[in-house]
Amino acid sequence: MTAISSLLIAMAFAAQSGQYEAAGQYERQERAQRGEDIQLVCYGEAEKTTLENHSGMEWDYDKHKYVQKSTLETGKSHFDTAVNVSVQGSAAQIRLPKQLVPPIHGDSNNGWWDLMDLVVGHDEIRGRFQLNSLNRPTVVINRRSGVITVDGMIKFSGRCDADDGHRRF
Repeated sequence: MTAISSLLIAMAFAAQSGQYEAAGQYERQERAQRGEDIQLVCYGEAEKTTLENHSGMEWDYDKHKYVQKSTLETGKSHFDTAVNVSVQGSAAQIRLPKQLVPPIHGDSNNGWWDLMDLVVGHDEIRGRFQLNSLNRPTVVINRRSGVITVDGMIKFSGRCDADDGHRRF
């Protein structure tokens, strides 16, 4: 009697696990068809090129007097900020803070730029976007560590968290 009951229990567990496996497979197929919906908020450090105008007086040895002098100097500005990334199926967008958007830039959708050449892989999300004709940064997000890098004339590196819309406190 115990051998038969053990066999029946084993058969019931096998049937139940098969149902769970079929449900999981159905869910994976459905997710693949509709694509992933990923909302990320990424905190980190940004770098952009700055242009500063310096003016003042300088001694002119030939004229033996002070003359006005104006120079333009380029430099790098570093600051902490956040970017948002939205992936819906085979389309994705990135939202940059205003400090990273160059004065001459292309069209955006309320500050969101479309990612082109998008690859949503198992371990990595990668694409690029076009701020203007000279500035086409690439975006790489490691899905295991959450590390994001934006590399172009602007640079950003940080760590992403899922933004599920829930309040933190």
